[in-house]
Amino acid sequence: MAFAANAFRREDVQRGEVFVFARRQDREDFAGLELENGLPTGKVLYFHPVFGNGSTDSPRTWNIIVATYPDVFDFVAQCVVPDMKDWALEEDAEDL
Repeated sequence: MAFAANAFRREDVQRGEVFVFARRQDREDFAGLELENGLPTGKVLYFHPVFGNGSTDSPRTWNIIVATYPDVFDFVAQCVVPDMKDWALEEDAEDL
């Protein structure tokens, strides 16, 4: 997931860094632990990069961070579980 961490580094308006640990399969959304001084914190950043070149000719003016969560457990409870429930109801319901 280094490619997503590099995109975050180029595109984040705060010029932050993340350790990316999750990717949503159906779109280019990622989640990572925020890094401070090169070390991971407990804070999860959920983001959607555009994978631009980061050119100084067109500096990023919008925030690619979609949501922040205080920890991984909160991220899973508020983001992952609801998405899993929606997918199960939509995709697996036909098999029942």
